[in-house]
Amino acid sequence: MPSSVDKSIYLAKAGVRRLRGLPADLLSSDEDGRLTPPRSLSFVGRGDFHQAGDEYLGHFQQLGGLVPEDAILDMGCGIGRMAIPLMDFVDGGSYAGFDVSKSMIRWCERNITTRRPDFRFDWAPVHNRKYNPFGSVADTDYRFPYADGSFDFALATSLFTHMSRDAIQHYLVELARVLRPGGRFLVTFFVLTEDSKRAVADRRAAYEFVHPVDGGFTFDPRQPEAAMAFDAEVVEEMLRTAGLSLKSPIHYGQWGANPGGVAGQDIVVGSLAT
Repeated sequence: MPSSVDKSIYLAKAGVRRLRGLPADLLSSDEDGRLTPPRSLSFVGRGDFHQAGDEYLGHFQQLGGLVPEDAILDMGCGIGRMAIPLMDFVDGGSYAGFDVSKSMIRWCERNITTRRPDFRFDWAPVHNRKYNPFGSVADTDYRFPYADGSFDFALATSLFTHMSRDAIQHYLVELARVLRPGGRFLVTFFVLTEDSKRAVADRRAAYEFVHPVDGGFTFDPRQPEAAMAFDAEVVEEMLRTAGLSLKSPIHYGQWGANPGGVAGQDIVVGSLAT
């Protein structure tokens, strides 16, 4: 993860709308007053949790063109790692996020929506062998619970890195459906290029994506959803098929032994095709 990202836009707004007076059982904050989920629900440490959220808020603005007035969709919102910094950024816009984890959605509703009623969270009963094995809906059948043309900006961080090609294709089609004309997106992948494939072969990459499965590659064939990677041509084809345009270049991450990577994963930015 890069150690320094220009966070001036975010910091200028931070703390503006810190709401007070909530019941004690809804409060979950660090010593500095920042809203923080319990360790039992968070997949990353406290420091990394906020660092990642702040860093990606910078990416959303600088790479994706996010503005405070945008209606935002967060696909695979988890425990609010992106929603929490967006609380101090969204001004005149709105936020909606969904995730397969019911406990995480409940925490977000209790701790984020109570502070920002314009932040909505929805539980997605989607089956996932790793993250929601008891889900009742196939990921290739799930319809986002939002009307056509509802959002100006959509994001997905560490979501498509845990899904099969068919599932990603379906989600991208749904993404195109709910974006407004001119709508933009920023999503992350593990993208296989000639350079990253060499890093994998030389065991210099963070993950050994050597097992073909579900239209991509994984390092764990017993549990492919642990991490999935796709050839760059496949990623571009999925976007085109869904009616989305890629804004070149792909911003390659550090996972493939790329020390100059903008983030840990590869960042793909684009818009609804016209």
